[in-house]
Amino acid sequence: MPPKRAGFEEAVEWITRHVETGEWPLNSRIPSQDELIESLGVGRAVVRQAIRTMSANGVLESARGRGTFVRARTAVDAVLRDHLRDQPAARTLQLRRALEVEATGLAAAHRADEHLAILRASLVAPPQQCWTSTYQAASGRTDVALDVFHTTVFAASRNPLLTELHRCAVAALRFARLEPQSAVDRASDHARIFAAIDRGDVEAAHLAAAAHADRDSTAHE
Repeated sequence: MPPKRAGFEEAVEWITRHVETGEWPLNSRIPSQDELIESLGVGRAVVRQAIRTMSANGVLESARGRGTFVRARTAVDAVLRDHLRDQPAARTLQLRRALEVEATGLAAAHRADEHLAILRASLVAPPQQCWTSTYQAASGRTDVALDVFHTTVFAASRNPLLTELHRCAVAALRFARLEPQSAVDRASDHARIFAAIDRGDVEAAHLAAAAHADRDSTAHE
């Protein structure tokens, strides 16, 4: 059952859970916005933001007049995920770092007001410990459950290919044994990344994203 009064992040996680468990199979149409509003107990703006965020991340896709569907994974996507799973975690972390640094710089150059609003809102969300392998089974999250902050950064980059590659890298790290990242470190890193994106400073965005990603790399060495 969804929480009585879910926020934006909870809405994303709730929708994600239905996708990953197969309750909403690939290519199936998800419930209407009105049904989601009733189930989650949130406003229409929250539901729309959640759908837009997950569409930008390649999990959902909307068809005008037909509704929103769970996006099927392509053959290339499946092959890449399998290939990355066979690689040492350290190499995949390096790939993820490169993707996040580039996407954050592009986000600083191309972000819209909507992206800034979502990023700003995620900064004030209740803090909680964030495992660097956020999507591992033990945490109850999955490969499509990219946290709202990083999902929005990739959406703001306006490069779907970077987003797709990042999803594959995250999926490959799903069961990696990585050290937990403290909520304090995560909040501090995200604040620096947001500040750089907000002022459109590409170089500062690159540096902030690299420092954030390096916490994972250092912990794994």
